[in-house]
Amino acid sequence: MSVGTQERRSLAGLFAAFQRIGRRINIVPYLFILPAVIIYGLFNLGPVLASMVLSFFKWELLTPTSQFVGLKHYLYILRDKLFWNALSHNVLFLSMAVIVPVGVGLFLAVFMAEIGKGRTVYRSLLFLPAIFSGVVIAYVWKWIYHPFSGILNQLLGAVGLDFLTMSWLGNSRIALVSTFVAYAWASYGYSMVIFLAGLQSIDREIYDAAIVDGVNFFQKLFLITVPLLRDVFTFVITLRILTAMGVFSVIFILTGGGPYYATDVIGVYIYRMIGNYEMGWASAAATINAIIIVTMSVLFMRLREREL
Repeated sequence: MSVGTQERRSLAGLFAAFQRIGRRINIVPYLFILPAVIIYGLFNLGPVLASMVLSFFKWELLTPTSQFVGLKHYLYILRDKLFWNALSHNVLFLSMAVIVPVGVGLFLAVFMAEIGKGRTVYRSLLFLPAIFSGVVIAYVWKWIYHPFSGILNQLLGAVGLDFLTMSWLGNSRIALVSTFVAYAWASYGYSMVIFLAGLQSIDREIYDAAIVDGVNFFQKLFLITVPLLRDVFTFVITLRILTAMGVFSVIFILTGGGPYYATDVIGVYIYRMIGNYEMGWASAAATINAIIIVTMSVLFMRLREREL
């Protein structure tokens, strides 16, 4: 038997195997998502993997050569007080983010579900801050917080509360809270829209039966609405974990991590390392932050599954 005949039979057998697999698995749906998977792999997953590999090398931005250093960058970061300071601010940001934007979003969603006329207008106006980029949000609040020409201090002075005026971004005791207000203003809209979608999936007959039984607004909220939105809460809080632990643009533009590292977060910490041309250290810090985010998200979802 010739070599060409063997090759043709091998190809025919391989083609037949693919046909059997294709009959068992419908590949048409996968073909539709294939372009998105390729784009995600090239522009999201690829850079993440490259950053993880780079974290094991000493590679300065202006130096063309690299040197394998193993876990040296990780050990340095875990001993760096500035890293733990930045991480503590991220965790504090996350704690406030779970309470404020989620709570405000739920309240506004319930409010709009109760009203009849003008719901679309209210929803559009309330969601408006969420459509702006983090850079725009930061510059708006930087103008609001300006110690001399800012609208916040001017309003306080106009109503006779001059003693409350201060440098909202220059005071180390209040700067982190000030940056969080800007973050929360831009974040509650997403929570509101997601909760509103969840509320629309709840059978109205449940609420009608509760009203007949004399249930008031707060009883209806905490005894009916919140329990029936368990899955929605899981999604919204997971989203807040991702955004709060990865916050960067708002804080970088408002304070740059200052004053005296009072608003420093891991994103700004990584940017500062890049500015020092220490790409290996920056990649290690980014990898540690990614591990923390994934771990927190997985643990939270596992706890929610056990509760269910």
